[in-house]
Amino acid sequence: MKFKPVLFITIFALCAFATVSKTDAQEKIFASYFDISTNSSEGTEVIGRIHLERNKDVLKSPVPKGYHFEIENQDGNLFEIETRYDLHRRIMGVLTVSEGQNTGETEKSHQLTVLLKNGNEILNRFPVEVRIVETPLWNVLFDRYKDFTVSSKGSRMYGRTIFSDKETAAKIIELENNNGRFNGFKCYTRHPEDYLGETNVDPLTGRVYGTIEYEWEQVAKLIGGLGYAYARSEKYGPSGDAASRERLKKAMYKAIIAYTACVPIEGNDVYVNGKPIGEYTGDGFANLVEHKMMGHQVCTHQWVISDPLVAPAVHLMPDLLAEMKEENNEATEVYNALVQFYQVFTSIIKQRRAIDDPSQRWGEIQDTIYSEGAWADANLGHRLRIMLALPIIWADYNRPMTYVQYWYSDFYNDKPFKNFSFSPGWSPHGVVPDVRRWMTKFDVPAHEFAQSGFQPDGTVSHHIGKGTDAPMIAYGFGWLTEPFVGFHQFKDTPFRLEDKYFQFPADRLLHVYGRLIYKNRFDFTIAGRSYLSDMEKFVTVQIADAIDELLESKSRDNKIENETELLALKNNIQNNSHHYSGTDAYWVNEFLVHRRENENNSFYSSVKLKSERAVGAEDFDRVRKSWHSGSGVLQLRTKGDEYSQQVLKNMDWHMLPGITEEWRTDPLPAKGGAQACLPGLNKIAGVLSDGKSGMAMYHHLPRETYSTATALKSYHFIGNKIIALGSNIQRNRAGQGKGISTCIDQAGFTSKLTCFVNGKVAKIGTNQSVDIHEKITQPCWFHTGDRGFVIFQKKECELVIKTGKSVNTTDTRISNNAPNYIIAVGHGVNPGEQEDNNYFYLLLPNVSAEDMPGLVSRLANELNCTLQNDSIHSVYAKADSITQIAFYAPGKIKVNKKTIECDNTAMVMLKENQNSWTVSVGDPTADVHKEQITLRFSTPLKEGKYSYTVPGIYPREGEFAEVKREGNNSVITVEMPDARDEAYYNYQSVLYSGVPVVLNIPKGK
Repeated sequence: MKFKPVLFITIFALCAFATVSKTDAQEKIFASYFDISTNSSEGTEVIGRIHLERNKDVLKSPVPKGYHFEIENQDGNLFEIETRYDLHRRIMGVLTVSEGQNTGETEKSHQLTVLLKNGNEILNRFPVEVRIVETPLWNVLFDRYKDFTVSSKGSRMYGRTIFSDKETAAKIIELENNNGRFNGFKCYTRHPEDYLGETNVDPLTGRVYGTIEYEWEQVAKLIGGLGYAYARSEKYGPSGDAASRERLKKAMYKAIIAYTACVPIEGNDVYVNGKPIGEYTGDGFANLVEHKMMGHQVCTHQWVISDPLVAPAVHLMPDLLAEMKEENNEATEVYNALVQFYQVFTSIIKQRRAIDDPSQRWGEIQDTIYSEGAWADANLGHRLRIMLALPIIWADYNRPMTYVQYWYSDFYNDKPFKNFSFSPGWSPHGVVPDVRRWMTKFDVPAHEFAQSGFQPDGTVSHHIGKGTDAPMIAYGFGWLTEPFVGFHQFKDTPFRLEDKYFQFPADRLLHVYGRLIYKNRFDFTIAGRSYLSDMEKFVTVQIADAIDELLESKSRDNKIENETELLALKNNIQNNSHHYSGTDAYWVNEFLVHRRENENNSFYSSVKLKSERAVGAEDFDRVRKSWHSGSGVLQLRTKGDEYSQQVLKNMDWHMLPGITEEWRTDPLPAKGGAQACLPGLNKIAGVLSDGKSGMAMYHHLPRETYSTATALKSYHFIGNKIIALGSNIQRNRAGQGKGISTCIDQAGFTSKLTCFVNGKVAKIGTNQSVDIHEKITQPCWFHTGDRGFVIFQKKECELVIKTGKSVNTTDTRISNNAPNYIIAVGHGVNPGEQEDNNYFYLLLPNVSAEDMPGLVSRLANELNCTLQNDSIHSVYAKADSITQIAFYAPGKIKVNKKTIECDNTAMVMLKENQNSWTVSVGDPTADVHKEQITLRFSTPLKEGKYSYTVPGIYPREGEFAEVKREGNNSVITVEMPDARDEAYYNYQSVLYSGVPVVLNIPKGK
């Protein structure tokens, strides 16, 4: 660091005044892997040096001067050893080929015994195995990674900056004239504190400019652009002009030295009020946020300032290493600058270092039953880019991945238990095994709500500051698939990954993502922050590529059990012939899919809820759109593109299909962060499925104050019928004073809309813009494309139809002339006072306009739907012999001459078969303390205990239900997953508490 001496002290000055610690007879040695090329002659250095764990503490406890390494014995005299120190006075044992020796032409291993001594005292004796190989591991890792660092997928690693040769030439001159500094940046000479009060905010993007971290980021990107030129330019690249390339290399050396010198790393690199800002490596950076000298975002997303140096560093390494062997001082300075700079990669802000605070990002880390430790979230994918570069940049397998002290197990002094560490089970001990270990941490399970991880229902959560989310594209898909690059790095090497790490993503690609692909499009409601991205491209490119990348990353001896099925999924995607039929409940994330695909019937329907446990999609845009994406969104697709990216761009996001809310016209809130839509205040939000039919129940009770309505809503998926019921619709906030409505559908207007309203048929063309408001008191129906909608209204309410220009598009920046249509039922400004505060409507796939009159008449007779006392919703589908009941409170209801009573808030589904009943039960409150749900059913069932299987990505044996007879009535007591079952459910019982329980109970006599 080259700053004001009053504020900064260099690490070299500190070392000069440090006292020597006592000799430690238990020094930990890092010496796990070494290799060298065949036919290496005398003086050639073995790749991999011997390191001590104590090297992390050299600033406070320098290595005693008497420490050195000796070879005690080896077969022959092939190698000799030298004790060296890096520029930070970290000790290393360096093996080289002895004078007059050669490693020979044959691949083999050479065994040595090495001593660590202090003077004449032996402190440690340890074995070393040097592998003599045709291609050293370092060369394999470099060759596999170098092109990725300058690929489109690796664009962050060159700062997403590409210079022309002319621009590169100008930057070289700029750096030569300024000793490695780019023009216009204060960060090279100023203290972080000097930036306070000088920032500016872009009103459109919200981006803060003028901060020190912003300047660091910009400088890093410029270096990244030069690194890209060094790798790819025709003039400056590997096949370019040698003199120009050499000049660029020297300019990059100077730029790296100047940049890394201005980013504080050690705690004593920055002084505040005459005291070091921290006591650990990394504190010079991480603790800036505590003093408001840097924003929280960059302090927790360090890759923003360090990723852009990856491509330059990786592509410089062959030349850099060659020059270091020639004792080039500048090359050595660059190497050591990179080692020191990349300590920022593992620096953690103070709050997140707490191991006993359950409110922090990774939970209560010391409770290893429920926390997977530090970095247990999807950002590991971001960290992977640097991680995979470190073995190449270190060029030393045994230098640890980090010197940041709190990552080591000895930092915690065996408390709260022996060998506890920040990431339990790991303490740094060599960059290659360290990185390989992190490759095994991409399958992190969640144990609780509002915790990052892969859920037992197959979904994933990442940003959990407000509640569990469902980012199945961003960031969940990345968390699942980004390690494939790392798997490939270690493919067919001694550090290859075991089968289970390939099986984990294979199962989710096939059995989760595969079930959510419909006509080569994904469901936008569970895409996370990517809700507005191209769902077709995600399937046809990203999922298909991920399957190829997974299979390509396997070692020769790796096995994936369902590889054939996985390949079939990819081929079907490419042929647009992927089919799946079923009804799947993703109960943790309160999401259900009901779909059929066969020759005569193809449709996809889903519903997405939220609660006090779960949130909707994140929104990073300044024009917010996904505010209501968890508020009971109900969709029906037949063609597949009804809610395509283009449709969403033209959407009025105040009225998503299925939601009940005030139909506001003002902008959705822009402030409050990506999850400003918040989880709900409601406990009730659940989904239930027996594999063929399903239901969902939802208490719409928003926590945020922009939304103004409350309602009890249920959804029923039976065969080709999607039924929506609503009751107790009320206003609970003033809002904008607009009417509260329930959106039947909003989709792309690509086919004429046929309407039957108040006994009259009307047709609206796709080129028409209408804004119809009409009172309805009797059933009405609508049809467009091959989808039908039926509203069964018992009391007067308002029908609203908007098409074309009448639709109030939320984000006019991205809209075009392909407007949507909206069909909605209005409940009035204050529902219940003037308008009906209930609703009952259906969505019908694969029907024609001509079918509709007959269907409406038949369904009116076949369906029995009841809204009882605003506390029970029920649907009886006569043709299917299915009853579905949503108990918002304990109660009793009579359906099809049978009485069903429930002692709890619950979802209940009854299917009568020839000789049995399928009884499905779910707890929509996901209450881990609810031990049982008891039903009384006025039909005889066979007494006994009936076990059930818990569904999910890996179905498993659940518990049981007990059936007892009371005359012709039956009492069914279902044992639910609860807090008593923690160990049984792998300490995930809270996540299993809302699971669908499906029982097959024989009829009694």
